Amino acid sequence: MLIGLGCLLAVPATAAVWLDSVVTDTDRYVQTVGPLARDPDVERAVTNRVTARLMQEIDVPAVVNEAADLLAAQGARPRVTGTLSDLAGPIDGAVEGWVHDQVGSVVASDRFADAWTQTNRAAHQALVAALTGENENGAVQVEGDTVSIQLAPVVEDAKQRLVDAGFQRAGAIPPVDMTLTLFQSDQVEKAQAGFRLIDGLGTWLPVVALALIAAGVIVARGRRRALIGAGIALSVAMLLLGAALTIARPVYLGALPPEVDDAAAGAVFDQVVSLLRTTLRMVLAVGLVVALVAWLTGPSPQAVSVRRGVARLGSVGSGWGWRDSAAVGWLRAHKRPVQVAVLAVAVLVFVFWNYPNAGVVLGILLVAGVLLAVLELATGQLAAPSGPPATRSS
Repeated sequence: MLIGLGCLLAVPATAAVWLDSVVTDTDRYVQTVGPLARDPDVERAVTNRVTARLMQEIDVPAVVNEAADLLAAQGARPRVTGTLSDLAGPIDGAVEGWVHDQVGSVVASDRFADAWTQTNRAAHQALVAALTGENENGAVQVEGDTVSIQLAPVVEDAKQRLVDAGFQRAGAIPPVDMTLTLFQSDQVEKAQAGFRLIDGLGTWLPVVALALIAAGVIVARGRRRALIGAGIALSVAMLLLGAALTIARPVYLGALPPEVDDAAAGAVFDQVVSLLRTTLRMVLAVGLVVALVAWLTGPSPQAVSVRRGVARLGSVGSGWGWRDSAAVGWLRAHKRPVQVAVLAVAVLVFVFWNYPNAGVVLGILLVAGVLLAVLELATGQLAAPSGPPATRSS
């Protein structure tokens, strides 16, 4: 029961680690969302949205018709003014294509990437306030059931680029209050409540989960089997968390309004939860490794065969006398404490590493595994060949 409860708590504990490292840590949050400025789907969505708003403000058909009326007032022939009015649609399309290219250049520039990073850094406190329900007037806004990001700075940069390209009319466009919807759902209030709950317990949940699992192993009659079961159960819990994320993605996309670009929204979702996926994969790997190590050190015939096979490798080069050295003798006499020390150091490195990724975890496991294997090679004793069983006299 203790192990099961600890593994269940490991799911919200992993989410709490993600919240603490991404949502409440400004540097980590900026590092996470920064690459979105170069994501093709996000660039396309921002470019299309800004272009549509600028074209709405420019109103090319109205400008063309105004020019036709002005020519008519100057005495131009009806054929000329009529032809100009008929070309309002094609002219509008040509201007839109040109404006789209100019906006795309702005969005693809380093200036936009820098602005995206700085905006998200400045907006971080507003995002936290949004999730806690304490809304503030910042770049990230929550109104009702909608979470959005302000695009007015992008519009201003695009207007200036149009003016620099010779389109003076863009300078007359008034300031535009424009946002890009990131999330819209009637579950926002529930998400805020869940964030406050997990954030409040986030510091203690991982400790409590590990303490419950450790207590379950300690009080179990078969501690080795309990440790194997705990490792497997912890891995299963992470698989369930991964499945929940897979289900949450289409739910998130389905909650968005029709005008939101699904590809860009999907890119935002994937990027924001990327560290959560990495964290759960790390915990899953740790659970499997713990179960494997506990099994390999057990008394089962298969585990004994594996250990004997490793020990036989130690006979290579034994003729050189290295197995009779003082260092190997000391290791043989203190084998168990050395094994515990190697595992303890590996755990401490993992715990105190700042935001370990999958490569770091695999590296720690690989180094610890190599050291334990070398220890087994150096200190393992080949089983003496057993003679035929003695017959019992009647």
